[in-house]
Amino acid sequence: MRVFYILLNQAREARFAATASETLPSAYRDRVAAMTSPAARARTVAGLWLLGRGLAATGDDAARLARIGFSATGRPEIAGGPWFSISHSGALVACAVSAIGPIGLDVEQRRDGISSRLVSAIAAETHDFFAAWCAREATVKASGRVGLARVRAITLTADRARLDGQDWPLAALGLSSGYAGCLAVAPDAGAALSRTPACVDLTGAS
Repeated sequence: MRVFYILLNQAREARFAATASETLPSAYRDRVAAMTSPAARARTVAGLWLLGRGLAATGDDAARLARIGFSATGRPEIAGGPWFSISHSGALVACAVSAIGPIGLDVEQRRDGISSRLVSAIAAETHDFFAAWCAREATVKASGRVGLARVRAITLTADRARLDGQDWPLAALGLSSGYAGCLAVAPDAGAALSRTPACVDLTGAS
């Protein structure tokens, strides 16, 4: 299990935003072509680029990227695996790749202006707001069913998220200063997080 990430600057963002939609996996072509925000387009394309690099780095055929699609609940997936999860916030884009089962990844840029009501609803004794948000989002992504009600339904401990009557193992990620991050795996895959997941900065390779 590895996490690959990139920090976008103006030049990198422009390059990813300029990527021709016809060169992307077919499941993403129409949605990327319809994006009116260059920033959103750049982050979506950067996530797919990271996934392709991640597949190659973990020994999978990068051609699998062309088989990406969406589950009945809308989760991006590759038929036959491996499992992956993509997240972005601010300048940070990240992608986790795993051969062991469902995973969820979330990153959030730490910032001011979060309402006290939302902070009290999301933060936990063991996590500040941004760490808690990442842990909750990563867990619902790993479960395959997202939504704010499910995010709020989670009970957090230091390294577990309780959802659907199961404990989902968590690993906090420090990918870049000013960002929180978390990786969640299926309840029966906790051994995969016994060590901090390998995190690979591909900023210089973009």
